[in-house]
Amino acid sequence: MWTKNRNIRSILFSTYSLIILIVFTVLVAWFYLWASDLLRKNATDSLESMGQSMQDNIDSEFHKLNDVSLNVMYSNLVKNHFQRYLSLTTDSRSNIAVNANVTGAENSVQNAKELTDILTAAIGPSRPVEQLYLYDFKSKVYGNGFDNGERTYLPQDKPWFDAVMHNTAGKYIAPPVPDEEMSRFISSNEKQFSMSLFRLFYDNYNTPMGIIEVKQYFNRIFKSAIDFTDRNPYQAKVLVYNNANEIIYPTKADKERYLPYMTYRGADGTAGNQSFYNQDTGEKALLSLHYSEFTGLSTVIIVSESKLLSPLFTFAKRTVLIALIILLLSILLSFLAAKRITMPIQKIHRSMRTMRLEDLGTERGAAPQLNSGLNELDQLYWSFVKMSSRLKQSMDDLLMSQHQELQAKLIALQTQMNPHFLYNTLTTIQVMAQENMNAEIVAMTENMSDFLRYFSADGSLVALKEEVLHTRKYLEINQIRFGRKLHFEFDIDDQLTELRIPKLIIQPLVENALKFATKHQPPWTIRVTGTISANHWQVEVADTGDGFSEESLANLDRRIQEIDKTNVLPLLQLNGMGLLNIYIRMKLMYGNETIFRIANGQGATVIIGGTLTQGGINEHHGHGGTAVS
Repeated sequence: MWTKNRNIRSILFSTYSLIILIVFTVLVAWFYLWASDLLRKNATDSLESMGQSMQDNIDSEFHKLNDVSLNVMYSNLVKNHFQRYLSLTTDSRSNIAVNANVTGAENSVQNAKELTDILTAAIGPSRPVEQLYLYDFKSKVYGNGFDNGERTYLPQDKPWFDAVMHNTAGKYIAPPVPDEEMSRFISSNEKQFSMSLFRLFYDNYNTPMGIIEVKQYFNRIFKSAIDFTDRNPYQAKVLVYNNANEIIYPTKADKERYLPYMTYRGADGTAGNQSFYNQDTGEKALLSLHYSEFTGLSTVIIVSESKLLSPLFTFAKRTVLIALIILLLSILLSFLAAKRITMPIQKIHRSMRTMRLEDLGTERGAAPQLNSGLNELDQLYWSFVKMSSRLKQSMDDLLMSQHQELQAKLIALQTQMNPHFLYNTLTTIQVMAQENMNAEIVAMTENMSDFLRYFSADGSLVALKEEVLHTRKYLEINQIRFGRKLHFEFDIDDQLTELRIPKLIIQPLVENALKFATKHQPPWTIRVTGTISANHWQVEVADTGDGFSEESLANLDRRIQEIDKTNVLPLLQLNGMGLLNIYIRMKLMYGNETIFRIANGQGATVIIGGTLTQGGINEHHGHGGTAVS
């Protein structure tokens, strides 16, 4: 029936679903590839445009520096006044040193003012640069900008001096350096960096007479790069380096990290866009390189492809989601079309799947009529209802048979213990009669009479307090015989008194403990302890004898493992059961939740137990006990 149900759905449901799935897959795949190429091209073009714009802005700032340096370099007024300033400064200082020719010093000051005015005019009213310095080749430098006036310097202390002196390209652009002087004019706690453009300064005879330094704030030169780094949505990085592979921007960049990107060159060696895989970081990125012949700087924009194409991934997810929704709607329509035929079959299947054991033979699990309008299905459903009724009757008969078999086994195992106790007690009375212990015999026969009534009472389960009471009577019978040589103690949790346990399950343990304890020198002590732990109860019987032999423990453990492994109880025997008899009855009562442990301590210890719910106790609130000896 289930196979037919699946075949009907395959014809009316799976075929249409497969067609829809194929069509949607082809359309979505084509649309994704088309959109992917489009978005990638737009992102690449945008990245290239941004890189070119950034390079143009940086070049523009350096052009301003270069223009100012050329204005100064080709100004005859600057050359003449600088030569005069240097000569007057030297002469005036020499004269001042000997307190003569004060007029020369005044001329030097006047010439310095004129030089300042000329340099200010060379910079221009818009001040495209922040600072201008004129150096001689010895120790003098004159500044114009935020730092005006004469200074001294040591050529060997300037890292750019040798590079400028040996430079053949005309201009030299030094890497950025921290600038404490310029930092004072910015309202920021961060130390400012500056960059300088240097040129040799020639006199009218084309002989080098000094060095021109034009300086600008680093943040102003690379403002476009800084703004792009801070505001771009793709978390792209910008790298600017010179022909010597010195990183210009960012100033605190780790060269080892960026070195793989600095080895990249475009198709023509100066520009290009390319996917790049960094083996050191495992990152796949898109690079946009732009090189400036004017500055010798390479500008690289580095953006992770996963972040650059994140809009594509978002678009793909939305497209797939919409496609799935449309696909599900189409499948739903196919399902509704097939529902009219498959509904009766589904109803039969639902009745069979939800049928519980207690519902067999009743109307709770299945309605008496299907009323599908299809005669074949109605007849099939009626047959199923009749089958459930017959199955219920068969299961009731089987459960009754199993219950009777279980009760027979428990009773048979229990009755094994009766003659065993009777034989031992009669032997004890015989010994007491030989020793003329008449009063003791009377007390023992009274206790024995109570014990025999306990044995012969109906039922295989008793309250634990009854089992403890008759176990205590048994010990009292033996205490009559042994006197002060025998001591016994009971400590039973009050919550266990009403627990239902198999009859004669504690007394045989005590009898066994007494049997082996008396082989040892007196006094003999037997302790019976009952406790609750979580959802389990357990009773421990311990004595002060010699304990179990290794052979006995091994033999008993082997037989218990055989029962647990095969889950088959051994055939009943009238002799030689002992502790195994108790384990079998516990196994029948508690199954895998049975607690049965044997160990040697000061003597022999046997622990039995099971679950509280199986024994008839659902909760406990405290602990109490009694001790008798």
